[in-house]
Formats: sequence, C-alpha cells, structure tokens
Amino acid sequence: MIRRFAAVITALSVVTVAVVRSAESEDLKAAIHTIREVGPDGKGSAEAARAWKVLAKTPIEQLPLLLAGMDGATPLARNWIRAAVDEVVDSAERGKKPLPTDALESFLADTSHDPQARRLVFDLLVQQDKTVSDRFLPKMVNDPSPELRRDAIGRLLDGVEKLFNVEKQAEARSLFHMAFAAARDKDQIDKAAKRLKDLGQTIDLAKHLGFILDWKLIGPFPNVEQAGVETPYLPEKALDFKAEYDGKEGKVRWKDYVSKDENGIVDLNIGVGQHTEAVGYAASEFTSAAARDVEVRIGCYTVFKLWVNGELALHRADAYTGMQFDHYRTKIRLHEGKNTLLMKVCTDVPPPQMPKLWRFQLRVCDADGAAIQSTARP
Repeated sequence: MIRRFAAVITALSVVTVAVVRSAESEDLKAAIHTIREVGPDGKGSAEAARAWKVLAKTPIEQLPLLLAGMDGATPLARNWIRAAVDEVVDSAERGKKPLPTDALESFLADTSHDPQARRLVFDLLVQQDKTVSDRFLPKMVNDPSPELRRDAIGRLLDGVEKLFNVEKQAEARSLFHMAFAAARDKDQIDKAAKRLKDLGQTIDLAKHLGFILDWKLIGPFPNVEQAGVETPYLPEKALDFKAEYDGKEGKVRWKDYVSKDENGIVDLNIGVGQHTEAVGYAASEFTSAAARDVEVRIGCYTVFKLWVNGELALHRADAYTGMQFDHYRTKIRLHEGKNTLLMKVCTDVPPPQMPKLWRFQLRVCDADGAAIQSTARP
C-alpha cells in the first residue's frame, strides 16, 4: 500500500511539473509575441516592458524557447529578447544552475534559427566547454550565419597555413580552394587567393566576387559647387549609346571601358579624363536567367547615384569616407533578360591632402555575398 501511495505521489508530481512547465511555456510564448509586436514608432512599448519582465524570469531549461523568439524578429524585438537572455543566463549563474547544453547544441546545429541567436548560443556553449569549437566549427564553413562562417573559415585558414608552411601542397591547395569558395569577408578571400596564387593556381578574383568590369562611360558634365549631383543630365533621362551631348568642356560621347583591376575598380580619371567639379556616367547591362532579388554592393570614393532599369536604387551624398569593399548595399529586383545599370559618379574639389580619386566598384551578389554572374556580357 505504501509503495502504491508513493507511486501515485510521484506520478502526480510529474504531472504537476508538466502542467507548470506547459503554463510557463504559454506565458513565455505570449510575452515573446508581445515583444515582437512593438512598432518602430514605439507603439506597444509599455506592453513590451511588462512582457520583458516575464522573459527575464524564464527558467533556464526554457532558454532555447526564448532564443527561438529571435527567429524572424525585427532588430528592435531581437534587442529586447537578447537583453532577456542575458538576464536569464546571469540569474542561472547566480543560482548555480547549469545550462541546458544538449538543447542548446541542438539549437546551434539547426541553421533555420536566427544567425544572431545561434552565435549567442555558440558563445555561451564555448564558455562552458572549449571543445564546442572543435566539434562545431569544422562543419560551419558554409554556415548561413556570417559570424559563425567567419570563425569557421578563420580556423580553416589557420590550419591550412600550417600545411602550407610544411610544404604539404596538394592538401593545402584543396583546403585553400574550399576557404576561397566559402569566404565572404574580403580579408579572408584575399588571404586564400594569395596562397592559391603562391601554389601556382590561376585566380579570377573579380569574377569570383561578381564585379562588373564591362562599362560604357561618358563625361565630364559640370558639377560646379556640387550642383551637378541633382542636375538630370541627358544620359540619365534616356540611354542612347550613339548620342552626343554638350559636356563640361565640349561635346562628349560614350566610350567603352573594361576594368582590368582584380577588385573591379572603374577609374573615371582614366576612362573619362582627370577633372574636378565634374559628373561622369557609367552604364552596363546585366543579363539574368530569371527574375530574382539580388543585392548590388558598391564601393565609391565620392557622391554617386545608381539607377537599375531606369529606377533610382541608391543615392549616397557622403564623400571622402574611403572606398571600402561592399561599403554601400541595396536590394534590387532583376528582370528576366537584360537589366540596365547606370552609375552617376561626381567629383568636386577634394579637401587638402586628399587624393583626386574618381572611381567606383560594383558587384552583384546574393544576400550572403556570393557572386551572381551575368549570363551574357554586354
């Protein structure tokens, strides 16, 4: 009888715990929903502040559920949830409660989760167990999380460098090719490319990165006191490569220009001529096998505008901030077939000690930075 009574009590305890956890899960889901509904104008902030207190008291066992709330959330909602995660982890540490490592490792392995959430989980796990890096990073060379991918490729490059230094060339070559194909950050791409060249490999860096090299250029047009930036000169009204226009110093016509630079730099000082207070245009065609969404990423030293198929896609009014790889990004929709790209690049009188650069680089890629090639040359 006593044993039966004890068994009943145990069963009731298990059921009670399950009911409590189910209720906690529902409360947590409701609070996450409230946080995710906060608008950019602050609408719902009061409700979110109350919901955050619920999130901050999440039992450590339900940390993966809290982290999953970051999936598809707005940047604002992710920040709210991230702050709650920090509070939950700190509270568990104060109470000497362990992390649910098995559940967190499953969360990390699931690439459908938010990249920032997975990175946070990775860092938490590494703090507890240094072997996590060795177990996970070798499988993350093509991970959708930019930060995890970078760590994985950095680890790969460090390892391959050791093989290179002891002249295990065949093995090193294969692994450098793997790093080169998977890398999305320019420093890692350049490092892998250099070593492949050292090993006698031919590398087409511009093609690998998706830079557009074939252009038609025209200019200069006036840009006195930077007024040319907003002046709609005829090339931006209609593309006619046989046309002749009145320019800054006389008649101007379109000229063919092919960049030979491995980083796709289009130098208007060479293609158009060296000028100050001038506007130049660069046009190209990009052929897409199907209608699709892509990113255009641009590096430019001065003020510019970009039109895609006649629609203004990007306008940057800052100048002399350097010309970094992928400095400016915009999402565009390509039509099936030919698409026109038109760059308007302006130069003025540069500040003292600044070089008189009049150039840009432009590439087409997916959201992860992998190159998308035109299916036909202009």
